Amino acid sequence: MKKTIPLLVVAALAAGYVFRERLIGYAPDWVAAYAAKVDPALAAKTGAVKLARAPAGAGPARVAPPVAVSVATATTGRLPVIRSTIGTVIAVDSTQLAPEISGTVAKILVPDGAEVKQGDLLIQLDDRTIRAQIAKDEAQIAKDQASVESAQDTYNRTQPLVTSGVATAQSGVDALAALKVAQGTLAVDKAAYAVDQVALSNTQIRAPYDGRLSAVQFSPGAFVAAGTPLVRITQMKPVQVEFSLPSSDLPLLRQSKAAGTLSVTVSPTLSTAGGGPLEKGSVNFIDNLIAANSATVTMRASLANSEEGLWPGQPVNVSAQAGETEPLVLVPNVAVMPHTGGSVVYVVGAEDKVESRPVTVALRYGETAGISAGLKAGDQVIVEGQSSVLPGGKVKVIAPKNGAGKPGEKQGQADLNPGGAVVTKS
Repeated sequence: MKKTIPLLVVAALAAGYVFRERLIGYAPDWVAAYAAKVDPALAAKTGAVKLARAPAGAGPARVAPPVAVSVATATTGRLPVIRSTIGTVIAVDSTQLAPEISGTVAKILVPDGAEVKQGDLLIQLDDRTIRAQIAKDEAQIAKDQASVESAQDTYNRTQPLVTSGVATAQSGVDALAALKVAQGTLAVDKAAYAVDQVALSNTQIRAPYDGRLSAVQFSPGAFVAAGTPLVRITQMKPVQVEFSLPSSDLPLLRQSKAAGTLSVTVSPTLSTAGGGPLEKGSVNFIDNLIAANSATVTMRASLANSEEGLWPGQPVNVSAQAGETEPLVLVPNVAVMPHTGGSVVYVVGAEDKVESRPVTVALRYGETAGISAGLKAGDQVIVEGQSSVLPGGKVKVIAPKNGAGKPGEKQGQADLNPGGAVVTKS
């Protein structure tokens, strides 16, 4: 007996579903109203059956008052095609600064973490030895210059004597050779001076570009070998953001990049909604390899970061805009109601009667839904009061209470959905 009762219940429910169109008219009004919302096609059946049940000669049924609703007008427009993901801020340039020669740290001229300009002197190594060598080079050059001048005077005096026959030709040759030797010696010493100038510059650690320093790793007096990292400099303005998107989007992304419309909006992941700094930039790099383990392609976008709101290594939210959709019918998101097999929108038609329109939602962006089928521009869609209306019922249009139907400025996530099913992400 205990096993029979559940079977009878299941059989009764199945029979009720199969013959729902015949039985709906005999159900209580609240059951009929709920069933009509779930399946608008039952609304007509409900009215027809109840009319057939009315006794002959009965007076007209009491007409329900119109339901108060708020509406918005459907428009035509385009929505941005957005791909959202998580990315990482990376520096355009970041370098460990190290001396090319061994030496002792003499001075540290900047504090840890300082912002510096290209060419600024950061760290000075002991340069006394090389400066003494440079002084010696300068003295040698002065001596060589005097030798060159003396040899030049001797040559100048000898040449007329050789020409007039007073001096021998050999004396002229010797004077020219002495001049060339003096000039060669001067050139060698100038080259040595240039080498020592390079060695002097190697005792000076300067900023190769504008950026921000890390902590200096050594104190004055420390001996450092050649190639020992002393401090890191990182360029902060501009920066790049690196992120990955599914490889299935690659044709769309390449097409958008070629058209110059592939841009990104970046905000820190830990910022409150709408409260974090936003940076906008353009994609300048699409990797030439798809990652096999994740089926994604890596991309980079350049950001000005003029306020230094983004820091290298920081995780960020990335919204990449890959162009725009074809023209769609735009309505507020609140107007689109879930329904068996898809979505419906309640439209106020002629004589203020409600029509239930099955629609195809191609895209959602922020508080706006893009409809590819089922609506046309100019339709009056219900944005408040949908829960109280029935297809065919009359309504009274009033002003929205809560600003419904006015898309906000907050950017939401959106996905292009060629199949037409509603797609959103949180």
